[in-house]
Amino acid sequence: MKLTKEKFEEYTKNVAVQDAEIKEKTETTKTKQTDCDSRLKVVEEARKVNAVEKDKHNKYTKANAALKAKLEFIEAKYDYSSTAKAMSIEDFKELIQSNLNVNSAVNGFTTKLEVVQKEIQTIEAMNNMM
Repeated sequence: MKLTKEKFEEYTKNVAVQDAEIKEKTETTKTKQTDCDSRLKVVEEARKVNAVEKDKHNKYTKANAALKAKLEFIEAKYDYSSTAKAMSIEDFKELIQSNLNVNSAVNGFTTKLEVVQKEIQTIEAMNNMM
């Protein structure tokens, strides 16, 4: 009976040690699992963003390819000489006259702007002197 009691006490001590080890390993596992879960969320978000960006890239690639093909077609088929031949000297004279009209309109604005700038400079100079 004494021998059985000693074995029981020995088993009880072993079980207590094993329970402590299990508790420690369980806590370690929980800590690692929460870390893993948080990293998994980050990875899932990154995958979603990557999928959206990949779709956007594919869309832009297709659009770019279509536009390049259109440009090549236009450059290959467009006859630039017909447009220049259709223009007359009067067209160029009208263009020059419209540019002169725009320049004269802008000249009035620039002179007014220069006057306003000079006024601002004088006001700032007066403020700096005070």
